[in-house]
Amino acid sequence: MFKNVIITLIILISYQYNSFATEPIKWVFTNYPPANYQTETGEFKGLLHDITIEAFEKRLGIPVQISVFPWKRCQLLVQNGKYDMIITIPTAERLEYTVTTKQPIWLKKRMIYTYAGHPRAQELNSIDGLKDVKKKGYTVISYLGNGWAQRDIESAGIPIIYSNKVDGMYQMLATQRADIIIEEPKIAFPTIKRLNLSSKIIQTEGVGAASTFHFLIGKKSQHVKVLEKLNKVVKEMWEDGTITKVIESQSVN
Repeated sequence: MFKNVIITLIILISYQYNSFATEPIKWVFTNYPPANYQTETGEFKGLLHDITIEAFEKRLGIPVQISVFPWKRCQLLVQNGKYDMIITIPTAERLEYTVTTKQPIWLKKRMIYTYAGHPRAQELNSIDGLKDVKKKGYTVISYLGNGWAQRDIESAGIPIIYSNKVDGMYQMLATQRADIIIEEPKIAFPTIKRLNLSSKIIQTEGVGAASTFHFLIGKKSQHVKVLEKLNKVVKEMWEDGTITKVIESQSVN
C-alpha cells in the first residue's frame, strides 16, 4: 500500500514537471518591423522573433505564445504577471518587475533622421550622441511607451514630443512637427518605406545613441526559473554565429 502511494506521488510530480516544461512562455510585443511584427496574414516575423524561436523552442524546448498590443500596455501586462516576457532595453524601471539575460540579443545603433529640406540637414550629419543633439537645440519625436526616450532623451534635457503609435512619429516628422527621429536603420527604413514617406524623410550620417536589447522575463512568471539556462543559450547563439546571421539577414534595402 505504502509502495503504491510513493509510486503515485512520483507519477504526479513527474506529470507536473513535464507540464511546466511544455508550458508556453507568453511573449508580448507591439508591431515594430523588422524587429518583431505580425503580417497581414497573421504570421509572426522579425529578427527578434527568429532569435526568440531559436532560443526557446529549438534550444530550450519551451513553446512561444505571442500577442500584440500597444507598447505601453505590453509592459504593464508583464508587470502585472498576465504575460511572461518582453524584449527591450533593461531600464531601471523595467528591472523592478523583470529579470534579464546577461548578454543582449541585439545591439541597436540609433541614427538621426530628419525631414527632407531641413535647413540644418548638413549640420545633422556631424551629430555624435545626445550631448550634440542637446547642444544644437534640436527637438525629437518619439512614441508613447518608449522607455529609452524617456530615460535618455528627456533626462538629457532635450525637448521631445510623442505620438500615440510608432507609425505616428514618422508621419509627424514628415509634416515637420519637429526636427529629428533617433532610430535604428533596420527599424526605420522598412517603416518609412511602408508609409510611403521615402521622399519626405531622410537618414543623416549623424548618430544619436546605441543601446542593447535583452530578454526580460517578468518576476511573477514561472519562467524566471529558466533564466540560468537562457543565459547559456544566448551565449552559445552568439558564439556559434546564430544571432549575427539572423541580424545580418534582415536587409534594410
